[in-house]
Amino acid sequence: MKFAFIGFGEAGPLVARGLMSAGAGSVTAYDILAADPETRGDWVVKAASVGARPVNTAEAAVADADIVISTVTSERALEAASAAAPHLRQGQIYLDFNSCSPGKKVKAAVAVENRSAARYVDVAVMDTVPGRGHLVPMLLAGEAAEAAVEALAPFGMNLEVVGTSIGQASTIKMARSVFMKGIEAILCESLVAAHRAGVHERVLSSIQGTFPDLDWRALATYHMGRMALHGRRRAIEMDSVADTLRDLDMQPFTAKGTGDRQMWVADLGLREMFGTDGPETLEDFLDAVARADQPKR
Repeated sequence: MKFAFIGFGEAGPLVARGLMSAGAGSVTAYDILAADPETRGDWVVKAASVGARPVNTAEAAVADADIVISTVTSERALEAASAAAPHLRQGQIYLDFNSCSPGKKVKAAVAVENRSAARYVDVAVMDTVPGRGHLVPMLLAGEAAEAAVEALAPFGMNLEVVGTSIGQASTIKMARSVFMKGIEAILCESLVAAHRAGVHERVLSSIQGTFPDLDWRALATYHMGRMALHGRRRAIEMDSVADTLRDLDMQPFTAKGTGDRQMWVADLGLREMFGTDGPETLEDFLDAVARADQPKR
């Protein structure tokens, strides 16, 4: 089976590596970084390092593929589907992995299925891809969801069909993100404030005492590290969460606040400070926030 990736930044290479190791016939990759002379060289090396064949256009990427996987950023999901659609053909399945609102997934499905004979599937990635790769749990929705599961069966993926309507999988993901991204923002706000006052150990100890079944230091260290590396992407995702809530006639109070706090961390430049590994300890994160935020106060 041949795969094509539209968008090959963070999640794409990890999923592609897993598919190749599980027996994929080939992986072809396209990313907008390929169009920029300043980023193309590094991107080509990155794609080749996981066994993917880098190409210069979406058309070239999907030409021979059986399965097309979109792993762009959430704000570009509809753009990517619209750009790929004229080049898709009968028999192909377009898997939209992007974390965006159900409404945007519906528009992307229309773009694909009205302009091509390919079939579109709404995919919600339900956990972090690093460490799991193509085995990360995913929910699928759409008329072609069962066909996608059947096609992907040889690769041992963790797939569950939740319905035949586009948007059903994404709705679950967006509602979950209110909590998952929200708890990161809450921990960050609480512990940064406590650290600024010199009492973060006391606050963390109190939380531990109230919820003794969880290791709150480990959780805080992990989630603050994720915010340091991926705060901007998480903030953008929360825009999609807010759109989802509005479509459900709910004001996105928590989603908007979460997005603001995630973007606040992103704007501190911690990703550049820590590199791809992120902070090793909670104190590394808190100290870095204190240093980076001081000039802005």
